[in-house]
Amino acid sequence: MVPSDSSRPQDNGRVRWLGAGQELLRRGGFREVKIGALCEVSGPTTGSFYHHFSGMSEFLDELARYYGTEQVDEHLRGLAAKAPRQRLEGLAAIAQDARMQPLDSAMRAWADSNELAAQAVAASDAALFEFVAGALCELGHGRDEAHIRASVLLSVGTARMRPPWDLPPGTSGRILDIVVDAP
Repeated sequence: MVPSDSSRPQDNGRVRWLGAGQELLRRGGFREVKIGALCEVSGPTTGSFYHHFSGMSEFLDELARYYGTEQVDEHLRGLAAKAPRQRLEGLAAIAQDARMQPLDSAMRAWADSNELAAQAVAASDAALFEFVAGALCELGHGRDEAHIRASVLLSVGTARMRPPWDLPPGTSGRILDIVVDAP
C-alpha cells in the first residue's frame, strides 16, 4: 500500500480539497488540477488551500494517496460485513458508478507519468484483488482458481470495456454468475 502521512490528520477541509481534486480529475485528468480550478470547485480561497497544503506538490501527493488507500479502504470496509456474493455485487456497483469510472480512468492515465499515482493505483488494485479473491475463496474456489477468477473480473472492470450497444439490464449480475459460479 502507498504510505499515508499519518502526521497530518484528515480534517474536513483537507477532504473537501481532495474531493475537489478528484472532481477535476474526473472532468479532464490530472492536468486540470490547478489551484484556481480547485477553488472554483470547492469554494474556499487559495488561502484556505495553503492552510491545508504547502503547495501543489503536496496536494497532488495527497490526492494520489487518498485514492490509493483511504477511499479503497472505505469502500471495502463498507462491504466487509456482507456475504461473499453480496460483497462482489456491491463492488461491481461501485465500479459501475458513473462518478467512479472517470476517476479510475484519470488515475490510471496519471499513473503513466507519476510514480506516486502509479503506486496509488497499484495499492488500490492489490487491495481490490485480495478482496475479490478472498470472497471467491469463501464461495468455495481454491486459491489458484480464485486468483484466476479475480484477475478476470478486475481486468474486465479495469479495461472499462464499453460495447457500442446498450447492455441489457442485469448484465453485471450475469457476468458475476459466469465468473463466480463453479463450473
